[in-house]
Amino acid sequence: MNAAAPYLDALDAMAPLVAAEAERSEREARTTPPVAERIVDAGLYRLWLPRSIDAPELEMPSALKVFEAASRIDGSFGWAVTIGTGGGLFAGALEPATAAEIFGPREALIAGSGKPGGTARPVDSGYLAGGHWNFASGAHHATFFTANCFLEDERPADGGDGPVIRAMAFPASEVEIVENWDPAGMRGTGSHDFRVESSLVPYRRSFDVFGDWAFERGPLYRYPFASHAEVSFAAVALGIGRHAIDEFLALAGSRKSLYTGEPLGDRQGARARLGEAEALVSAARAWFFEVARSSWDTVAGGGALDREQAARVSLASIHAANSAARAATLLFEAGGSASLDAGSPLARAWRDVHALTKHVAVSPLGYEAAAAGLLDAEG
Repeated sequence: MNAAAPYLDALDAMAPLVAAEAERSEREARTTPPVAERIVDAGLYRLWLPRSIDAPELEMPSALKVFEAASRIDGSFGWAVTIGTGGGLFAGALEPATAAEIFGPREALIAGSGKPGGTARPVDSGYLAGGHWNFASGAHHATFFTANCFLEDERPADGGDGPVIRAMAFPASEVEIVENWDPAGMRGTGSHDFRVESSLVPYRRSFDVFGDWAFERGPLYRYPFASHAEVSFAAVALGIGRHAIDEFLALAGSRKSLYTGEPLGDRQGARARLGEAEALVSAARAWFFEVARSSWDTVAGGGALDREQAARVSLASIHAANSAARAATLLFEAGGSASLDAGSPLARAWRDVHALTKHVAVSPLGYEAAAAGLLDAEG
């Protein structure tokens, strides 16, 4: 049985609601309550929670198809599902009782920020932590927030001079949301700033994001965290790219020239752009899923990604995201004035996918570092 099938069916069922709420979500800069409720009902935030707390622990390639399908409905919605799922990985870094405390409730959702924006001072019972962080997607629906902090008076275990960074998990009741998310794209993700004045975080609610996670050792939690981010965001981009194609096809027969009456789909330039867009998304998707599956099989088989494999994951992810962005641009251009209509889903897809490619995980600037991994592997 396809493990992703129940979640794909749930997405099909909620697609009309998500589409109907998309404009409101963009306007209010958050996932709307009706959509958030359906996400919880479908268990879409729980895909990467461990079986030890009675959750699916869905294998990575299957989850990527869920992320892609959600993003094909709407980019911000797909991001909400993807980021909500991704937060579940942190259960692997927490002792089981703490993981159950944070992730046990059916509505559990982690929002957070990877960039260190606070400090934490060790005290007898934990860390006294506070700070200001940004890009906390899903902030208004989160039950806990995770945030990276610089540890005061701590030095790396290897004796180096760099800072020591540790993640803290704050209950939502201790967090103030700063409503300043006002981007060009991905507006509906609700990725607002947040701050914590001062919170006593028990040691059990802190962890090293990039270290080895001792409490869950299945392949989902041994797959590199940075690679998880790359493949997840690439899947979102591919879904948005496909959504742009869907929207253009819907316009192709219904939108006609004001002057000639010629349907959009009959215009030679529009057809050429549609063909290129389809080729870009389909080809990028094929390579992406091939690389994602191969890397997963390595980890699931008990191995670890070597430099070349990790580099190929990066390359396939960056290529997928930026191919989807190029496809959306071609169709946005071909759509003419239809792309400028207020609330145009095609225009929203174009904005969303270009906002996504600004993330460091799939930015085209990452090609250089990934290529360096290939060169190192050859050396």
